[in-house]
Amino acid sequence: MQNRVVLITSLALLVLPAGAFAQQPAALDAAFKIVQDAVAQGEVPGAVALVARNGRVVREESFGLADVENKIPFTPQTLCWIASITKPITVAAAMKLVESGQLGLEDPIEKHLPEFKEMLDKDGKHHIVTIRQLMSHTSGIQSNPPSRPDFFFAPEFLERKLGEIAPLIAKTPLQFEPGSKVQYSNAAPYVLGRIIEVKSGRPFHEHVRQTILEPAQMRDSYFIIPPAEAKRVAVVYRDTRGQRVTFFRFDPAWRVTMTLPDGGLFSSPREIAKFLQVFLSEDQRVLSPESVKAMRTRQAPGWGLGWALEEDGLFSHSGSSGTSAWADPKTGVVGVLFFQLQNNEKIAPLQTAFRQAVRAANSQP
Repeated sequence: MQNRVVLITSLALLVLPAGAFAQQPAALDAAFKIVQDAVAQGEVPGAVALVARNGRVVREESFGLADVENKIPFTPQTLCWIASITKPITVAAAMKLVESGQLGLEDPIEKHLPEFKEMLDKDGKHHIVTIRQLMSHTSGIQSNPPSRPDFFFAPEFLERKLGEIAPLIAKTPLQFEPGSKVQYSNAAPYVLGRIIEVKSGRPFHEHVRQTILEPAQMRDSYFIIPPAEAKRVAVVYRDTRGQRVTFFRFDPAWRVTMTLPDGGLFSSPREIAKFLQVFLSEDQRVLSPESVKAMRTRQAPGWGLGWALEEDGLFSHSGSSGTSAWADPKTGVVGVLFFQLQNNEKIAPLQTAFRQAVRAANSQP
């Protein structure tokens, strides 16, 4: 039986101009029906979606199951593995060190991690890699960190430390001259995370919590999930060779000492909407205007610092667990859509259709 939870925040205190969802959350019916139908037809086990505008939630709905085997419903309070949406949060945490003068975007990473003085390309040549290049997928560092297993949350990996992984990355060859092209890298955030630890003098996840999550009031987002919250974590499924299998089921017995700066955060759409809003507002509680501008400014084709950028200024990120989030500076609209299913061929069209339907709703007279 399909489960559906609907939350619609009152707009009584927010005067919207004509065309903004026709001043009615019901204008978003078509967008949310895309998600509802995907769950009802068994394409995905469950989902939660949110649309906000000008810092206020317009509509939030959840559908289906977060745990199929135990028939636990998806709700807006379900904790989801957001996977690579963690990356812009990691970059934002590093930008706090730029603001304080402890880091510079043009700093060579070897200035802070001397082991990278020995990093060579495939021809045995040394290149300078900068902090900016780590943040914009132009570093030349290989795609995945060495020693990470296919199952991201393998206990033997979680029990390691960033201080162990960064030197291993330094021993791998650069794939291309830094700055010469874009190549998405899950390994580069481990280097950036380790630099954050070295410069801040505290564990990576603590720096993120104190400088980003707390100021943004994201107090229900976790790298290390408290045991009391374990039952709220969604199961992540994977479609493999025509079968749907369990990829990830949280185990509160895991001992986590390394908190995966490329994709280890657990959160909810309402929490991530708060982070997106940081880049639309001017309150400066979290980041300076200079940091916001830098992260939203094109650094390389398709990328700012941490954020994927589109030609119209929209910024976004997605994750391998089926998560996506975006914001449009021109309209103040934020969208967050979380599935917990690894199947990009199925998920990507749903994400695109949902975003297009939200945009269409906002353009109605």
